[in-house]
Amino acid sequence: MTNIIKSEDQVLVLLGDEVTFDGISNFDSKIKTLVCKIDQISIIPTNEVKKANYNRSSIDVIILVLKKPLLHDNEMFVELLKLLKVNGKLIIYEPLLLESTPESDTTFKNRLSKLKLSGFIVKDTQPKKLDVEIAELLPNLFEDVSNVYEIIAQKPSFEIGSSMPLTFKTKQTNVWKLNNIEDYLEEDNLTDENDLINEDELLDEDDIVKPDITSLKVCGTTGKRKACKDCSCGLAEELNGKAENQGIQKSSCGNCYLGDAFRCASCPYLGMPAFKPGEKVVLHENQLIVDT
Repeated sequence: MTNIIKSEDQVLVLLGDEVTFDGISNFDSKIKTLVCKIDQISIIPTNEVKKANYNRSSIDVIILVLKKPLLHDNEMFVELLKLLKVNGKLIIYEPLLLESTPESDTTFKNRLSKLKLSGFIVKDTQPKKLDVEIAELLPNLFEDVSNVYEIIAQKPSFEIGSSMPLTFKTKQTNVWKLNNIEDYLEEDNLTDENDLINEDELLDEDDIVKPDITSLKVCGTTGKRKACKDCSCGLAEELNGKAENQGIQKSSCGNCYLGDAFRCASCPYLGMPAFKPGEKVVLHENQLIVDT
């Protein structure tokens, strides 16, 4: 506590139920030695906070001394948050249980949760026992100070209800623009004639020669310039240096000579009569006449 209260601070001490002024007389005297003037400190019961009509954001430190849990503690904490200045401190001295019981569910974790939900910032999440100095100031108030904990909460660095405009403008990046390049060239005395590469000089005569279409033939199955195992498109013969007989169509399935019932959808013999294997298919003249 002595590290928190400064000489120019406005301090408010709130007493919970069953806490008397006589019980904190030593505690009160210690606080008065920390501030410059007597009117910088006020001591009132918790139920008179609203009646006192304090200005909002007018108090630096609020000290809350409790012997039993507060009624409507959520509302009380919200009210105390309004009274504190930005970054102001709330110090609570209260006997708390570490585990809830059927008689009471006000535990240390429960108290921290309610403070955070009210808008306070609590840095110490582990129970903090009273130091020797504070324990010596409150012997008349608590029968056993071993289960009394000190909790320090802080108001955020902004006022309640404050707002900040949001900007959705995209952040400009250092993108090279045409005018930037021109400025760069002018500053360094660079010109297009002596520093920029002519793209025509990057190509040789061999790069401009149009390739032979026959050299671009690839396998219809694999799409590569390599014949598959059961090649039927003639690529295997071409790669082996054997020219395919152009006069005789080669079947890929071996069943083309049997007739349309045995031919695939892409068969070159579709619509033609059955023939013997290896036989050249010849259509009669009467089959070439269009029906009228």
